[in-house]
Amino acid sequence: MNKGFTLIELLVVVLIVGILSAVALPQYTTAVEKARSAEALTLMSAVAGSAERYLLQKDVWPTDFAKLDVEVPLVKGKTGVYGGKNFSITMGTSGSNFYITAVRDLSATGGQYSLQTVLTENSNGTISSLRRCCSGAATAGSCTTTFTADSKQEKFCNAVSNGKPTDF
Repeated sequence: MNKGFTLIELLVVVLIVGILSAVALPQYTTAVEKARSAEALTLMSAVAGSAERYLLQKDVWPTDFAKLDVEVPLVKGKTGVYGGKNFSITMGTSGSNFYITAVRDLSATGGQYSLQTVLTENSNGTISSLRRCCSGAATAGSCTTTFTADSKQEKFCNAVSNGKPTDF
């Protein structure tokens, strides 16, 4: 009596493992990107809260990270670039709007995408319109959701925002 597996049985097992890998890998990549974006969203929320406090104290939006009451880390290995391990963060103003933009460089896979938080100072002095968006652009105020077909930027933006790239 021979003991062991036949070639057909081994091929079936390899085929099943291959199919499971093909299904699981894209889901895994999306989950990892979503977790990486949590770093940026947390840092952006801290910067937004600090910018609001600065505006209430000084009656002007802050112009650099040194003026905030939270510490925004420098990106390791890059002089003067703020952010975290996976994103670089900038901030700026346009009229009564204050923008915080976190850019994720996908250089290994191509392209980049950005997460953006927008705060608006109303004419009565209140702060509203805390708006978040995800886009393929990396400039303040450009929350366009137009992507090239089947792009990684669109896939990751949809993962980060649960399929709703603006106002999430």
